[in-house]
Amino acid sequence: MGALDDIQELLDSLLQDTSISKNIRIILEEINEDVRDSKNIAVNINSALQKVEDLCIDPNLSQYVRTQIWSLTTLLENAQHEV
Repeated sequence: MGALDDIQELLDSLLQDTSISKNIRIILEEINEDVRDSKNIAVNINSALQKVEDLCIDPNLSQYVRTQIWSLTTLLENAQHEV
């Protein structure tokens, strides 16, 4: 599953970014757990998409992080179509 690998890579990159606030990092960690749990991957991807949508409206996101979150949305939507 190439899309899931791309998602993991982007999430790992975001989680290592020290400029991201703690509350955003917590949500990213939840998304990371959702994507790693392969038991119900379709449901977990849908859950991750909901969390990403909530992140997008956060006014405290820097422009760079917001762009990365949009990329994450695209990757999650592509993975959703593969499952």
